[in-house]
Amino acid sequence: MRTAARSLGVAVLALALVAPPAHGAWFRDVTAAWGLGFRHHNGSSGRRYMPETVGGGVVVLDYDLDGDWDVFFTDSGPLPGDPGAISRSQLWRNDGGDSFVDVTGRAGLNMAGYLGGGSAGDVDGDGDADLYLTALGPNMLWRNQGDGTFLDVTAAAGVGDESWSASAALADVDLDGDADLYVADYVDFTVATHKECRSNEIDGYCMPDAYGAVRDRFYANRGDGTFVDATEAAGLATPRALPGLGVAIADLTDDGLPDIVVANDGQANYLFRNRGDGAFVEIGLVAGLAYGEGGNPEASMGVAVGDVEGDGDPDLVMTHFELETNALYANLGGGLFRDMRFPAGIAEGSYTSLSFGVLLADLDLDGDLDLVTANGHVQDNAARIHERSSFPQRNQLWENLGAGKFQESAASGFEAIRVSRGLAAADLDGDGDLELVFVNNNGVAEVYEGLAAGAWMQIDFGAATREEGPVGIRVDLAGGAGSQRRDLVAGGSYLSRSAPSLHFGLDAGTVARLDVRLPGGGRRIYREVPARRRLRLP
Repeated sequence: MRTAARSLGVAVLALALVAPPAHGAWFRDVTAAWGLGFRHHNGSSGRRYMPETVGGGVVVLDYDLDGDWDVFFTDSGPLPGDPGAISRSQLWRNDGGDSFVDVTGRAGLNMAGYLGGGSAGDVDGDGDADLYLTALGPNMLWRNQGDGTFLDVTAAAGVGDESWSASAALADVDLDGDADLYVADYVDFTVATHKECRSNEIDGYCMPDAYGAVRDRFYANRGDGTFVDATEAAGLATPRALPGLGVAIADLTDDGLPDIVVANDGQANYLFRNRGDGAFVEIGLVAGLAYGEGGNPEASMGVAVGDVEGDGDPDLVMTHFELETNALYANLGGGLFRDMRFPAGIAEGSYTSLSFGVLLADLDLDGDLDLVTANGHVQDNAARIHERSSFPQRNQLWENLGAGKFQESAASGFEAIRVSRGLAAADLDGDGDLELVFVNNNGVAEVYEGLAAGAWMQIDFGAATREEGPVGIRVDLAGGAGSQRRDLVAGGSYLSRSAPSLHFGLDAGTVARLDVRLPGGGRRIYREVPARRRLRLP
């Protein structure tokens, strides 16, 4: 491993701070004030087609490389074959932090298709962020042309998966310098194979076991923005297909190599350990991630990665169906995890929630990672099916009290009760704390402004002409509040992508040391770095 100590030879952008209101809420709804007017449509027909329950996602990216974060929303309805209007997915350009403009048309992103999730990454090596969008078949790859427009290159790139796909993640998992693609495929549904299902003798949407699952796909980048299906060659073709919903790529085994974790709905979760030779081995059961504490499969929806305990290794949170509770898998080291949902304090408060999107981020700038979940049932008549259920549900925020112990906050500021699905975070207004974006199924999207006060640091990687750095990069920060670890993660949450930037809350004006560890080896150390800055490290 190469180690180099150096002074801070990086680009620095100083940003302003915003004081919180007197009542101490964490967030406030600024959707209308900032001009974001996206509404998700699920094409609800009254026949309860299963895709109507899945919802949409949000992709945060800097598509125009102007230094602030733009937002792309995926729309769904109508279903294939429906003569209704086309999908209304939208790209919103950030015009100064508190003002957004719909640029979908001028960006060339008017498209048809029943979309679900999305991701972004530089697939062709030209420095800007391209869009990969999942759908009820076929998926789409839109190449960023560098002039504010996108071009559909799905066919030429060879990534038009015809299955019903959910989440996707772009990352250089084989460390050959280009972005590869993992797609979590769901179940084998078509309008022609639709089934009518009942729960407690009441008509409802089908669960995934009503249909056969579809095997996930892995596409290796050839280096020119075209791909080859390498699912078998990379050891990612599991013995049987399982219904995947969430996926994240990060170094979970601390060997410098990006691993892949997949949240499967009602079946064992996957953890694919990167062997370092272009192939993976599935270790979910051995690692302790396949099942919950009781040894039973759970309906996993979303997944988040972060060091919630502050012990220097990345932990996992997975969201689940109601009456299952969400799970915190604490990293024990050596590729092993333990389900700590009850000691961590997140089980009881999530028992009656049905959670999808999930984030781990330092939302109050106190140096540890807090937890947010996007909630909402899949059954529009949930209260009739189960007396403790409800269709719209309040989204939840848990404050990290230290060492991975959480307490649900009553002052989140999440006033609306919706049917939420996708969830992403980014510093949209450039003031140092994080905003949250929720996508609500068949409803309006919501943007919540962060109101935290305190010191902070954000880190981007590579040249200013690049949108993101290498997934799997790790930064250890040492300062007055002790040490913190952040990892650059691809994918995560549910159907969504947060800003590819590392964010730290601080309690002092200077960071004593930044230790940057690169995927595959290499190390850089920076000392006496000023806080309240957005840094770009080479």
